[in-house]
Amino acid sequence: MRITFILPGFVSTPMGGVKVVHEYANRLAHKGHDVTIVYPVITYTNPLIGGLRRVVKQVYDKITKVSAELYYTPDSRVTVLVIKKACSKYVPKGDAVIAVGWQTAAWVNRLPDCHGKKFYFLQHFETYFRSKKIVLETFRLPLTKIAIAGWIINKLKELGETALGPLGNAIDQKEFFITSDIGDRPNDVIVIYHHMNVKGPKDIIAILKQLKKRQNISAVLVSSRKPVHRIPAWVKIVIRPSLEEMRTLYNSSKIFLHTSHSEGWGLPVMEAMACGCAVAAYANEGVSEFLTDKQNALLAPVKDKDAMVNNVRTLLSDNLLRQNLAADGKNKLCQYSWDNIVERFLTILQTQITDD
Repeated sequence: MRITFILPGFVSTPMGGVKVVHEYANRLAHKGHDVTIVYPVITYTNPLIGGLRRVVKQVYDKITKVSAELYYTPDSRVTVLVIKKACSKYVPKGDAVIAVGWQTAAWVNRLPDCHGKKFYFLQHFETYFRSKKIVLETFRLPLTKIAIAGWIINKLKELGETALGPLGNAIDQKEFFITSDIGDRPNDVIVIYHHMNVKGPKDIIAILKQLKKRQNISAVLVSSRKPVHRIPAWVKIVIRPSLEEMRTLYNSSKIFLHTSHSEGWGLPVMEAMACGCAVAAYANEGVSEFLTDKQNALLAPVKDKDAMVNNVRTLLSDNLLRQNLAADGKNKLCQYSWDNIVERFLTILQTQITDD
């Protein structure tokens, strides 16, 4: 099959959803399919506002020394196109064309049929954007929707819409695995930072400050760009680590702190689990697909910072509990295989194209 993924803009920093698409593309290409990943430079519906945002981001990235190159490099068998915008002139003809993210859904909907059966790949229910009305409208477009998580499918049902799936998510356990003793690690807490409010950046700071007041802890904060929030001076900040460096950071840490108020799935949580971290997380919809409180993680109600502090302190004080949760978390990942997920995805594409 000729399969085209259209991504939400030029991506020069780590993004879990984009990494997932590259995983699909690589594995589909390995199976002999003709796969193209398209990066439109323009995705905003308002060119003026979109242009201003793009310039601001470019200036900030230049000041903070973020590369202007594409962050992810797919397999050589996958074609990568950086185009002006997702219109018929620039998008290849094919059997399936897939919108990734609400920003490209309307564009894919407008493409002529020569580009293939139209799909909408849902990795989140992205109504936390300022363009909530526009996002909701994309769910009503006549695209065949495929979702990674059961909670996303349930949200669509509330709107009277349907989605195929859930596909689940996985990590490559050749990339993330245990290299150091779970029981003896030098760093206490590791956390992934993102400036968007939905990711809970202020929660991170408040939780770490409360923990530090009560005991002398160490912490590492990982970010794709220089944080816009003021991070406590005692926290080690690591900007855009390589895959190998990220694996080392996970393996040097006892606890993974996850503060997202909403998450489509929670790929970094799985990465940390694969490397032997015990997880203290807000019980958002995404991580609740694979985390169970007191079974493979300690979960707190979303935005309940005090409960999160208590959970982290519990893990720091009870080494046996921490190791048991880390071991159970690692075992849980065995239920999620990229081979199985991609096979289900491919079956959906083939069935829908045949039935059309």
